[in-house]
Amino acid sequence: MIKFLDGDAINAKITQMIRDAEQFVTLVSPYIKLTNKIKYELTYLSKNKSSVAIEVVFGKNDKNPDRSLGNEDFEFLKTLQNIRISYVKELHAKIYCSEQGLMLSSMNLHGFSQAHNFEAAFVIESSGSIIGTFVNTKTDLAWNEASAFVDKIVASSIPVYHKGKVYETSWLGFSSKLVEEYDEDNSASFFNKQHIQNVPPHGFCIRTGAIIPFNIKAPYCEAAYQSWKRYSNENYKEKYCHYSGETSDGETSFKSPILKRNWKEAKSKFKF
Repeated sequence: MIKFLDGDAINAKITQMIRDAEQFVTLVSPYIKLTNKIKYELTYLSKNKSSVAIEVVFGKNDKNPDRSLGNEDFEFLKTLQNIRISYVKELHAKIYCSEQGLMLSSMNLHGFSQAHNFEAAFVIESSGSIIGTFVNTKTDLAWNEASAFVDKIVASSIPVYHKGKVYETSWLGFSSKLVEEYDEDNSASFFNKQHIQNVPPHGFCIRTGAIIPFNIKAPYCEAAYQSWKRYSNENYKEKYCHYSGETSDGETSFKSPILKRNWKEAKSKFKF
């Protein structure tokens, strides 16, 4: 069965997938900024179903990957049991799945996308989740092909953090045996914090999006500054965030060049 979802229904389905998972949860999104609701569901899952494998894949921003997955969210994910976090530079797909279903979506796993953007998704239910009903062979094929695509993404990803245990359950289910244990943390070398600290900070022109030196008192490239200077309106609505380079939809200006949701992170990183 294939379903179309939009708006709040997408968030509700992701929450349900996490809550009902019994074997695995895979979250694939180029940009990740977790809401409190998602954090709660992941924490509950990890504490009460510790055998469920949690896979998180993020991407983009190869020069500065912590702009795709911030330190606060990364540290939170590391507290979960049986978690693997990995990175794919070319990632553009947004896919959320468990053994019960798979969602192909336009939406990043990002609080802003969930709250402000028009997003849509298709959900493919696995044949195992609808036992007792007629399963269209095309749906089965879609599930198999989509699952194989997710496996391909995971297989091509760079492991950043992996911690967990794999147990083998006896035939009658009365006992289980530890067969494999993971404890891998490549985050320091991956995020290359020492290198990032030594690189002259760069930001983005809030009018053109061009890369410029990071300076909240000078958030324009030269051409954009000359244009802005004609009226010098400090509250004029601009197009980009000086810190992240993402579109701001008029929420930035000379007076407030950084999106509110990025302010705390930018201040911590650049010490202004």
